[in-house]
Amino acid sequence: MSKPQVSQPATSTTGFFQPTPVVQNQWEEDAALRRASALFVPPSVLSKVSSELSKLGAEVLTPEILAHVTNAEKNPPYIDGDGFNSFGVPKDSAALVTSPGWKALQDFGLENGVVATGYAKDLAGSARVVQVIKIHLWGASSAMVVCPSGMQDGATSVLIAELSRPPPSSLPKEMVDTRTKVFKKALSHLLDTNPKNAWTSGQWMTERRGGSDVSGTETFAKWVGLDDRTDADGLPLGPYSISGFKWFSSATDCGCALVLAWTEKGLSCFFAPTRVQGGAMNGIKIQRLKNKLGTKALPTAELEIKGMRAWLVGEEGRGVSVIATVLNVTRFHNAARGVGFLGRGLGIARAFSRVRTFPKTGAALKTIPLFNKTLAATTLRYRADTLLTFFLAALLGSVQAQAPNPLVPEGQDAELLLRILTSVAKAYTTKHGIHGLQECMEALGGVGYLENFETPEINVARIFRDANVFSIWEGTTDVLATDTVKCLTGRQGADVTAALDRWINTTLGGVKGFDEEKKEIKSQWEQFKNLPKEKEELLSLSRYVYHSLGDIVCAVLLLADAQRDGDAVAAECARRFVAGTLKGEKRQGGDWKEVSKWDHRIAFDGETQQSAKL
Repeated sequence: MSKPQVSQPATSTTGFFQPTPVVQNQWEEDAALRRASALFVPPSVLSKVSSELSKLGAEVLTPEILAHVTNAEKNPPYIDGDGFNSFGVPKDSAALVTSPGWKALQDFGLENGVVATGYAKDLAGSARVVQVIKIHLWGASSAMVVCPSGMQDGATSVLIAELSRPPPSSLPKEMVDTRTKVFKKALSHLLDTNPKNAWTSGQWMTERRGGSDVSGTETFAKWVGLDDRTDADGLPLGPYSISGFKWFSSATDCGCALVLAWTEKGLSCFFAPTRVQGGAMNGIKIQRLKNKLGTKALPTAELEIKGMRAWLVGEEGRGVSVIATVLNVTRFHNAARGVGFLGRGLGIARAFSRVRTFPKTGAALKTIPLFNKTLAATTLRYRADTLLTFFLAALLGSVQAQAPNPLVPEGQDAELLLRILTSVAKAYTTKHGIHGLQECMEALGGVGYLENFETPEINVARIFRDANVFSIWEGTTDVLATDTVKCLTGRQGADVTAALDRWINTTLGGVKGFDEEKKEIKSQWEQFKNLPKEKEELLSLSRYVYHSLGDIVCAVLLLADAQRDGDAVAAECARRFVAGTLKGEKRQGGDWKEVSKWDHRIAFDGETQQSAKL
């Protein structure tokens, strides 16, 4: 037994104290984030927004923002007086109480244009990629205000599309101009960056009977015409009266909502402001708030809707196709959040490994080969998922603004890839994020399992709790895997496969070198195309299908990134991903010391790049 290294017993105020890890600005330190940004954003645009992104990356780690997170977590939303005052009068809009921290974080997200950036005309086709960078940086410090942001974005997309189309054929001509004014005013709220004027949005679909199957909806809309009642802007409330019950609705404090309800012609989508003139609720009663594993600060409620006045969006009976636009946008947001959360977790793990030392040798944790191997494996997965998410953002930008990018197809191919990869990316990245954050939590040992409210910048346990929701809401993994198969076997299935084939072969054709890796990717793609064509059989393999497609697309993107500038770490990541993920090799061959050096370089790549700037 060796002798103790100290001569005095420790007390509560003396002895060793672990130095506090310093979590770095992700925009400055995170190599995966910077490389994905450079791959999909033109240098002129990246130069234009870089200082803004660096500022955001710094601000989300400030004591002020993190104090708001702690306040929001420690003071979850509640219904005051169970919704009634002392005399039994319903409290209506005053019933829901959210914390000062939640409100401050909402304001911060709005002021930084987390939604508005996605529609910035001066960024053109890069707007969605710049937006995804902001979500990436902001999400883990937001206490989940990014949830209503996603639905705000979805509602914005729906209203923009609706205003570009003829009004529903069932709408009387005398109401057309009024409906247009209502939608334009709502759009101005949804895109406003002034918190006093801005709205978030709800997306009220889920009910007790149907869950993800909206055919089980028990909410109904009845035509009643207009009356003299108005919304908060003084514009007429809609001509439909909606009644029903929504079992799961996040963004309960939103300014408007998109709601599914039955009419005589089928399931339809409606737009409704949540408040009327004077501030009262528009036929909405909060029955109770949900008690969840994570997202504690986010008000998620059961809602009874009785006489809510609303406007029809799209044609009657076509509500599912309208709401699909919202789902695609919110699924994109979920992928961005999931990857961003993992990026923050890795940043925390790196920060801890720099200051955690071994008593006997004084060596830092970051020098231990096994630690680096684990961190490198998680980082490799993160790099791949970051590229996939940014590719999805670029596809969305291409569809919206037709911006040229060598990696991103245009026209129908962009639409087809966006259709299938939205489901793939959401399912693929969010599942990896949960596992990766568990590794980040474990990297800190016991302190990683703690709710570190006293040192909130390292509270990876909170981030892990919150991240678990990403693989559940807006479609569970099985729902999205099923959707992937339906897309491949549906009316446009052959077109989707052909678009993927063109993109894979065109992209690999532009990659110099990496002959073995390209051969393996093409082999895997041919195997994928030879999967069973029978829909029912393929549905039983849905998880394999979506994950295999995600692996192939990520492998292509990693090669494209590596050959762009000949970066050695990027090349090693591409080779490892193909060997380990596609070929199934369990370990890297060669001299173990050389492999360990590469593990360290992959895990701490951003640290190397930061040093090079100094």
